[in-house]
Amino acid sequence: MGDMDPHIFAVAEEAYKQMARDERNQSIIVSGESGAGKTVSAKYAMRYFATVSGSASEANVEEKVLASNPIMESIGNAKTTRNDNSSRFGKYIEIGFDKRYRITGANMRTYLLEKSRVVFQAEEERNYHIFYQLCASAALPEFKALRLGNAGYFHYTKQGRSPVIDGIDDAKEMLNTRRACTLLGIVDSCQMGIFQILAAILHLGNVSFTSRDADSCTIPPKHEPLRIFCDLMGVEYEQMAHWLCHRKLATATETYIKPISKLQAINARDALAKHIYANLFTWIVEHVNKALQSTVKQHSFIGVLDIYG
Repeated sequence: MGDMDPHIFAVAEEAYKQMARDERNQSIIVSGESGAGKTVSAKYAMRYFATVSGSASEANVEEKVLASNPIMESIGNAKTTRNDNSSRFGKYIEIGFDKRYRITGANMRTYLLEKSRVVFQAEEERNYHIFYQLCASAALPEFKALRLGNAGYFHYTKQGRSPVIDGIDDAKEMLNTRRACTLLGIVDSCQMGIFQILAAILHLGNVSFTSRDADSCTIPPKHEPLRIFCDLMGVEYEQMAHWLCHRKLATATETYIKPISKLQAINARDALAKHIYANLFTWIVEHVNKALQSTVKQHSFIGVLDIYG
């Protein structure tokens, strides 16, 4: 790279040249403190490879590789006090090349998703972008059945008291997310299934509990947030209301059903929300990887590691 100032395109070019010249796989590690620009740098590196190498197939694989970015940012990035678009997970993406060093496909691995953000945000911070994109698009006819409102209505999106990012139109970002999903082969019906689960998580966060005594609690009868959650997830209301307020204890010989306190029930509700989101996140990553696979044989690869700071 000579005496020039460091530049992400120069680093990417050097990795590409070394891969071609030495016939050895390469890796780029993007590091730095929160807000330094790691995710943007990783995106530009991927864009560089997509531009200079072209595709080894008719499927325009490089476009799909780039389309994975808005999807992963919507479900894995959030506003923090230091960064409006902070990655809350680690990502390693391996971009494959054929013998002529054209892109054949890619594979992504993710690490350490910050599940706690789904149920709690500190002051001036937000939940994952996708929830605000959903709320901003609540008026769309196809979202009517999701029973959404603005971000200030849901417990899981209002805690940070900062539902809006200056200069960002969440409704427009939702269009970009949906466009990227379509490009990666996630059909409209499947997209609606994803949004249905995300909406269910928001409604679950609004489920409230009433203490009976120090060791037991109950959910108000015909509780609207829980009813909507059950409708969206396809589960029975009575069963859900019961098991959010009780736990099962198994011994060697018997099984006990024990009531739990209001605080324990709130923790159980939040644990369920985190579990649902983490599984949805994993499913989306797996689907993105399937879309990025290619029948063309991979000869070499360049890996890009983006760890959140």
